[in-house]
Amino acid sequence: MAVLVHDPIQEAMLQLAEKVQVSYEKGAPCGMILAPCAAVGQKVLEQMQSYVSGFEPEATLHCFYLDPSGLLGIVLSGQKLINTHYASLVLKEFLDQQDLLEGQTVVASFPESGELTEQSMSQMLQTTLLGKGESKDIHLFMNHGVQQGITSILIADPDEVSREFVKLRLEINGYKVEEAKDGSEALEKFEKTMPNLVITELNLPILDGYQLIDKIKRDYDGEGQVIVLTDKQLPKSMDRAFELGASDYVTKPFSISELEWRIKKLSSRLSQ
Repeated sequence: MAVLVHDPIQEAMLQLAEKVQVSYEKGAPCGMILAPCAAVGQKVLEQMQSYVSGFEPEATLHCFYLDPSGLLGIVLSGQKLINTHYASLVLKEFLDQQDLLEGQTVVASFPESGELTEQSMSQMLQTTLLGKGESKDIHLFMNHGVQQGITSILIADPDEVSREFVKLRLEINGYKVEEAKDGSEALEKFEKTMPNLVITELNLPILDGYQLIDKIKRDYDGEGQVIVLTDKQLPKSMDRAFELGASDYVTKPFSISELEWRIKKLSSRLSQ
């Protein structure tokens, strides 16, 4: 007698593939958003679709709820990652208003996030399920690798706009990115995740950037590289940062392309 084993991920995978097939046009970009949510009925789905469409009137949305995995999904036909990310911000606002969100929202757009395959959809599902009960932030899913040497980055900056801008651009390039608003939080996250690279402002509350660099270099035997990204433009600030062990120094206002180039240059040096 055959025994059927219930696999919630496989069941959700089949449901997701069916929903994606309705909206996916081969060769065109396909945006996708998944979020762990409390049970969502058809009426709420219609309200949500109307709410998101109000901010993205030209986007074709297909909203659904994967039961019993408890995941809310949206497929955005023809939408690139930047538009899908914007739609996820609108969706998160709606879910917060309804008190439905139960964890991390995961966002992707294929092929920018990698090839759209059963494996990539399964990985995206698992990422979302693992984020249930975690902080209600937005995570950009990437299924393609980055260059060897640097794969994970911690950004320490009290300026939320600057932090989010750099985080978004680096995640689009496939890096795993954490963020911290002050030096104490940055050190705590560094100890927990041990990223390959820390990008830090020098003007940090609680523990300043100099102290952060010193702690990383003294206590962790050079495990993490440090790039300073700061509005301090005095030569003595730069000299002190390099003396403490910083690998590079970038001043604000800055070009994100230049920062990406410097990261790649440092990564290439570490891989040799």
